[in-house]
Amino acid sequence: MALATLLMCLQSFFIVGSRAINAGCRCVEFDTTYGKDYGVFTSPNWPIPYDENINCLLYTFIGKEDELIEITFDEFDVQKSNIECRYVDYVKLFLHLTEPAVNEFNQENFILCGKLSDVETTHYSAGQYLMFEFHSDWRRGNNTGFRGTFRFLSKNLFQTDGEPLHGSECEYQFLSGNGSHGNGRFYSPLYPSIYPKNIVCAYHFIGVHSERVHLVFEYVRLQSGDLSCLFNADKIVVHDGKDRHSTVIGEMCNKISFIEVVSSGPDLYVEFISSSHFPGQGFRATYEFEKKSRNQGLNIPSTEPEKSDSTTSTLTTQNPGQDYHKWISSDVSRNGTISSPNYPKPYTSNVHYSYTFSSRGKERVQIIFTEFDLFMPFTINRKCEDVDNLVAFININGEKRRIDRFCGRTIPPQLMANGPSMTLEFQSLESTTSARGFHAIYRFVTNFGINVGSQDNQSVCGYVFNSWERSNGSFTSPNYPGLYPRDSECHFFFYGRDTERVHITFAYFDVEGVTPCTMDTASDYVEFSNFRKVDMGVHRHCGIQKPKKIQSDGNFFRVTFKSNNRFDGTGFEAFYHFRNHVDPFTVKRVRGSAGAPLKCSSRIQHIITFLFITEVLCVILHRVL
Repeated sequence: MALATLLMCLQSFFIVGSRAINAGCRCVEFDTTYGKDYGVFTSPNWPIPYDENINCLLYTFIGKEDELIEITFDEFDVQKSNIECRYVDYVKLFLHLTEPAVNEFNQENFILCGKLSDVETTHYSAGQYLMFEFHSDWRRGNNTGFRGTFRFLSKNLFQTDGEPLHGSECEYQFLSGNGSHGNGRFYSPLYPSIYPKNIVCAYHFIGVHSERVHLVFEYVRLQSGDLSCLFNADKIVVHDGKDRHSTVIGEMCNKISFIEVVSSGPDLYVEFISSSHFPGQGFRATYEFEKKSRNQGLNIPSTEPEKSDSTTSTLTTQNPGQDYHKWISSDVSRNGTISSPNYPKPYTSNVHYSYTFSSRGKERVQIIFTEFDLFMPFTINRKCEDVDNLVAFININGEKRRIDRFCGRTIPPQLMANGPSMTLEFQSLESTTSARGFHAIYRFVTNFGINVGSQDNQSVCGYVFNSWERSNGSFTSPNYPGLYPRDSECHFFFYGRDTERVHITFAYFDVEGVTPCTMDTASDYVEFSNFRKVDMGVHRHCGIQKPKKIQSDGNFFRVTFKSNNRFDGTGFEAFYHFRNHVDPFTVKRVRGSAGAPLKCSSRIQHIITFLFITEVLCVILHRVL
């Protein structure tokens, strides 16, 4: 435990919010861990409940010029009586200090209260200083306060490897072959502390002709929530080229981990935008300029010949008990077929084959099975365990995650990768003279299997429908009627003429989730909105019950589909129709063919007279009463 010095503040401090921290403040200063990895700090009397009327207790951490400070709350129990934590008991954190003092210009970065589950437990300074204030009011509670650890870290651990561009606040250039910069790391500004508000950063990756850029966003912590990235105030946008006008192939927001992006050419442009009032910790990522090759990105051998013009991957039987790997890259073949060993003849027992698909840019591999015939014993095994089977894997949060395991004779659904890679693994346990194995078509697509509308190159998965191009048609979720890819977000924008409204009817709906279709219920969802530039007035739908018929309020409408990384569904199929809108409050005088006004029948005239008299009587009664 570090030795903390308790002293009276000799300076006057002022906190935004008109309450002064004056020369009577008590300060606890930490500037060393005395050779240990961590130091410890606690609230007064911990673990005994703290006293009331602690008006000003400052914890000050001072590191060396090339260091920053990490503090972690292991225990936290501070009395909470309102959501903002501002007017009762609280801990105020100051992370972006340039000196070990706070004044009227220093805005706190966090105000904490409640239990440990209510707060972010770990915080970092932007520089060598970190301070927080502990305050309790006159109301006595039975709260124990807090206990935590601190340590000093070298700033070099979080240094972006690119070259900062002259005259820019947050812009870097990464050149292939520039010393050790063929691979490295890059970060959001001030990482691991929270990033500043209202900032735009750019990261330019420039390779040579035979290369492409491989990025891995290991850790992304922006605004919390499950909002669409479309109108999110803080987000990361990856463009497949030299600048922001290039096609968007990646978009990240909220909280995610280990997202891979691979460029289709030698250049990549990453933009980080922060415009929210509540910034997050930001991101850390790696980059590598890679030679175009089939084994790109995976540390596994390939049994594929170095040069092959064949698009058909039919494997012959190898020695039983051995593993064999087939690598299929979109660089070599955009489409083709795969099959079990010896297909269409029966496969042998005790073999293990894997097929890995690698793509780049917007590409996703799509697998369509045409035949599936694996040996299945008479005993039913619904989980396909301990029998011949085929398993589909994708990468989720940096780990190999199973989509599903297939066996027997039921043809698997159409599959699609959620990123630049997917692996199929076939394993046979039994020998049979009747089971032919499987046969499938693969193709690398850039449209997510959606063949309607005009693709928007400023969205990863965006489609535009203009009424002047086509007045009606259909649209579907990605990869429909197969399983939609996980961790995907697609937008459908409908633009009509001024007098038109779009009508949408769902013919099929299967989107995993339960009402209210939020992150708390681990739900995928379809979202509807009439707004072009702000994400407000939205309605979400999930589950298997089809939404009711929808009519837009104006001549614009947006439908957004968003899936998480947990479950799979078939998605949806819907029909749209642009129709002229007649305002019921606009009355036009209609004339006959001879120019004379058309006359209503006597019955209609009586109805109109009755309605008019009723309205007059209502007005009179309202005034009298």
